[in-house]
Amino acid sequence: MRQDVYELIRGLILAGEYISGDPMPEEQLAERLQVSRTPVREAMKRLQSEGIIERRENRRAYLAEVNPVTVVDIFMVRARLEPMAAKLAASRVDEGFLAALEARIAEMETARLAAEPDLRLYRQANEGFHWAILKQSGSGALDSTVRSVARRRITSPTFRGWTAEELERSQSHHRELLAAFRLNDPDWAEAVMTAHLHAARATYFRLSGLASGRASEDD
Repeated sequence: MRQDVYELIRGLILAGEYISGDPMPEEQLAERLQVSRTPVREAMKRLQSEGIIERRENRRAYLAEVNPVTVVDIFMVRARLEPMAAKLAASRVDEGFLAALEARIAEMETARLAAEPDLRLYRQANEGFHWAILKQSGSGALDSTVRSVARRRITSPTFRGWTAEELERSQSHHRELLAAFRLNDPDWAEAVMTAHLHAARATYFRLSGLASGRASEDD
């Protein structure tokens, strides 16, 4: 039972039900999972030992904030690998793939333009967009490697702190990728994905306050 509850809570985090900094009250989790608080408490202790959950001064549990350096490093690796996936996917386009990307873009647009932007929905749809491209690439090695890097910490990057302009730029890249796929243009898809991920990394430099010179050192 304890292992099951641990996996269920991890699953909620991976699904984007909680994002970095969110409170995770044990009583609410127990009610949601329809279990007693004892296995939830044990699971939370394990997650805390793994650095996924943190206890603050009020002793309540929160999903740990992502280390900015880790986020930048994740984007550095993804900016090398995902453009290759986009290039491969552009030569394997079918109607189902295009429809899936259109649906994810529509979801992100809904989330972005809400009176109060829905960051959970945006993140979930964004991940779905990227995972669809990885799958369409037909490369199991690329797919598994990127997923492993992106999930190196269970609390993956979020869009908290992004400006409206930065979210619009991200969406513009998504729309341009879709256009490249519709034309089966591998080079265009590769170039846009590269720009997309470098732009996202630049946003994290701004949010984290890391020295901008680090970007040139990494390249």
